[in-house]
Amino acid sequence: MKRDKPLSLVDVGLGSSVPKRIFRGAWVLAANSCVAWAMFTRLRSVGFHALNFQLCFEFVFEVILPIIGIVLELVNWKFARWVNVGCFIAAGCFWLTAAVWCRSDPFFGVLLIIALGLLTVGALSEAIYRATRSESADTV
Repeated sequence: MKRDKPLSLVDVGLGSSVPKRIFRGAWVLAANSCVAWAMFTRLRSVGFHALNFQLCFEFVFEVILPIIGIVLELVNWKFARWVNVGCFIAAGCFWLTAAVWCRSDPFFGVLLIIALGLLTVGALSEAIYRATRSESADTV
């Protein structure tokens, strides 16, 4: 049988969505847990003594939502893609805005690196979701 997509991850056939789901789940687990761990470590070094909007925003979008995204992906919730891509895009846009707003700050480069890193993880997650979507979702 000839394949329509020669560069696809898995051959089209019975049960081909299972390897795709495993690959996507592994990506979500690795990316989300790595970002949540790195951001929690960074936030812990800053300290949690002054709860302000920025600290709460960072904690929710960079630690809590990636962990929730892992759970939603494992239970195959239909909006897991929105959470797993959206939390990184929102946090990346937040950091990019902060970098542009404070471009005279000596930490401008750090803000820009964090922003571009989060936007890259969001873009890679979206690409993996597109590459691993099931054939039944294409026909609907």
